[in-house]
Amino acid sequence: MAEAAPSRPTLAYVYEPGSFATLALFEAARGLCDLVWVADTARPDVAEVATLLRRLGTLVDTQGLDMDQVAAAIAVHRPKGILALADDALRVTAELAAQLSLPFHSVESALALTDKHVQRQALADAGLATPKSWVVAADRPDDSVGVAVGAARFPVVLKPRVGEGSRDTRLASTPAELREAVAATLEGGARDLVVEEYIADAAAALAGDGFAGYVSVESIVAEGRVSHLAVNGRTPVSAPFRETGFFIPAALGADLERAVLDLASAAAAALGVTIGCLHTEIKLSPAGPVVIEVNGRVGGGVPEMLAAATGTHLLTIAMRLALGEPVVCDGPMPTRCVAYLLYVQAPPALRVVTAVDGVDELRALDGVEEVILRRGPGARVDWREGNHGHVLSVFGTVADHAALRAQLERIASTVRIVGS
Repeated sequence: MAEAAPSRPTLAYVYEPGSFATLALFEAARGLCDLVWVADTARPDVAEVATLLRRLGTLVDTQGLDMDQVAAAIAVHRPKGILALADDALRVTAELAAQLSLPFHSVESALALTDKHVQRQALADAGLATPKSWVVAADRPDDSVGVAVGAARFPVVLKPRVGEGSRDTRLASTPAELREAVAATLEGGARDLVVEEYIADAAAALAGDGFAGYVSVESIVAEGRVSHLAVNGRTPVSAPFRETGFFIPAALGADLERAVLDLASAAAAALGVTIGCLHTEIKLSPAGPVVIEVNGRVGGGVPEMLAAATGTHLLTIAMRLALGEPVVCDGPMPTRCVAYLLYVQAPPALRVVTAVDGVDELRALDGVEEVILRRGPGARVDWREGNHGHVLSVFGTVADHAALRAQLERIASTVRIVGS
């Protein structure tokens, strides 16, 4: 009698609709594991995809459940691992992992990976270069700002203490500007903020002519060992701090790349990360590389760029790590082209889009593989949404960095956003 095929392991995935696409996650798991989606159908953005989640796996609905009940509902399915790839889900997933005795970020590491002030303190305590920061407490902003004004060197950057994608991130050049920025930000809802000293750009274009002076390191960690898959370059930001593009590989010299990778490894150790994926942003300052932020998940757009440039499938690797596989590599991975993802942002003063010209011409450009129009005529835009407020995105590949510079010029001359 033929032996039964071995069953696949089960992976509990703590689902956030705003993170990676559901079908992309399902494809990443194909042939590797069965998915148990952990999600709250009381949320409208989850409810509208609940049928799809059930079709692609098993849904554990957390609506109305406390943490112990959620853990018990997951345990029924005997998962071998648990995973979350959104900042908003890291802390709850760490707590669930601890209850279920599954590998994931520790509760302490998850806190440091999502709380900007806690993270800066941990990095500074480890002797790493990182911006000084001060908390602005939402319940006593005047006192908090007074402390920051007395200690900080201006200019400074104001941002939410917990958040991502450059949402509500502003520059303040004077104490008066900082107080105005705090008041304006808190009008949108009470939450703690952080004030960080602004890290200046190096005088030379260390990340390549025409590119932004910071990069991110895309890494994986297995059993405490850090492997770096790629260094991800950036195009210049749109005011105030909205990102406009990413590309793999970055255009760093060999010595600087080594310094950046070593700093990313040290940052992972400082935050106690022993498993998972990291997206570490590093500024190339006049004094050397400085850690801007460490994110305990896969960076947005990175799986697509990494697959196009290297053939590496990062979402599948993330799942393999969560299932306990000791995945390591001797990176960065060799690249066969430059893969890019660009965000076309509206001017900061614009509030309503009336037309987006040049989209068809953009799709016809050589090296452009996909154009997604996110905000067409009639859509509202707001710079405070940060990276998430972009009007359209462009994904593609080119032969090298010179070709990327030319592509950036072609895209800029092709697209025109009109509005009021």
